[in-house]
Amino acid sequence: MIRRYILVTALVLGTVDAAGAVDKQVVRLWQTETEPQTLAVLNQTAAEYEKTHPNVSIKIEGLAWGDLERKLTAALAAGAPPDAAHGQPITCVSFAAKGLLRPVDDLADSMPKNDLVDAFRNLCRWDGKTYGVGHSPASSVFVYRKDLLAQKGLKVPRTWDDLVQVADALREVKDGQVVRYGLTMTGQPLFINIGVGELLKTNGGRLFDADGRPTLTEKPVIELLEFYKKLNRVLPPGWTGHAYLDTFANLANGKAAMLYQAYGRGVGYIEKYAPKDIADPEHFAVADKVIGPSGKTPAAQLDCEPWMVFKDAQGANEAVDFLKFFFKDENYIPYLHSVPIHLLSIKKSTSRNPKYADNAMIGKWRSWIDMQEKYFKNDWIKPVLVTDWDDMRKPYLLEVMGSGILVDMVLDAVKGMPSAEAAAKAQRRVEELLASAGYLKK
Repeated sequence: MIRRYILVTALVLGTVDAAGAVDKQVVRLWQTETEPQTLAVLNQTAAEYEKTHPNVSIKIEGLAWGDLERKLTAALAAGAPPDAAHGQPITCVSFAAKGLLRPVDDLADSMPKNDLVDAFRNLCRWDGKTYGVGHSPASSVFVYRKDLLAQKGLKVPRTWDDLVQVADALREVKDGQVVRYGLTMTGQPLFINIGVGELLKTNGGRLFDADGRPTLTEKPVIELLEFYKKLNRVLPPGWTGHAYLDTFANLANGKAAMLYQAYGRGVGYIEKYAPKDIADPEHFAVADKVIGPSGKTPAAQLDCEPWMVFKDAQGANEAVDFLKFFFKDENYIPYLHSVPIHLLSIKKSTSRNPKYADNAMIGKWRSWIDMQEKYFKNDWIKPVLVTDWDDMRKPYLLEVMGSGILVDMVLDAVKGMPSAEAAAKAQRRVEELLASAGYLKK
């Protein structure tokens, strides 16, 4: 009778092998922080959790930002998703609308409501329930070499045209060879999608109207494509093939003077690759993002992937319990400190914790954090492909991003297609995509 009770209990908590031993409940988490020091902190947090939960084994995998959605989609198609994962906010909404996620109101409610900025708390809601809680908020930033602008008597660019003109003026040629470009950007598909949403927002534009129909032939989009044509003339040759992390290295080692799509993690590259006497915010300064001809305010991309938990995951409840543990300051602060200018706190209380402020890089690069917090405070930040918060009610943005249509639109324009033609082509393709998926009536 006792053995029967043990076996029944074991079947609830895990699996039983032939010898009657209980296997641990394995909880698989996929997330987008791949730097070794961050993975080390996460694995240490998992080890601490397992000490008080001996029947649970936490397995954490770091996936590159640009690979996550593709791998999640493939894992779902194969019926083998992780128990929990990061995802873009639009990914979270798409998955929630399809019934793939477990609500995580219990995770959100474990943190006092007034301790979270509303934009971060409500980042993934569907039908009145919470399906994602952001792991850490960050904003894209514009970085420029303050000393190089001063040497040439240039002002910090404020508009799209300013950026092109200053980039051209900062280009440096020696012995017939370009030794420094004025500007660097990545052409990776994810970041073109990010750029389209961000630049449209700062140009007073949108991707969809109130009825969900694409608006790619409107003036702000045409102006955006014209801007990309101008950028193509001042960016390094082959920029469309340059990787995201390569642009940080180009800025740090002096091959570029400005970086439009930068993030706080770039500080690590500056400190690693830039000469020690200039590896500081007095030389690598941040400024407001440039404003488009039809816009009024800067705009930036919100980098704040929500933790999602999959509905049918065997370890779903254990994943939520571990994430509650993850957000405790004794575990959360070391995580934030692993990339201190990029991984900011989602909790106001953590930001006020003296242990959080007790970090040399935060003290040194505080101006970069202040710039990001300025964007949070002014609501100048939106997730990828979101120009208005109402866009988060559109469950098809993930399909639009994954289709590559917006990337093709930009590259068509850059390669010489008239902007109006590139926009009209993309408009037709998005309409066809949404109609075929049942989101839009023809």
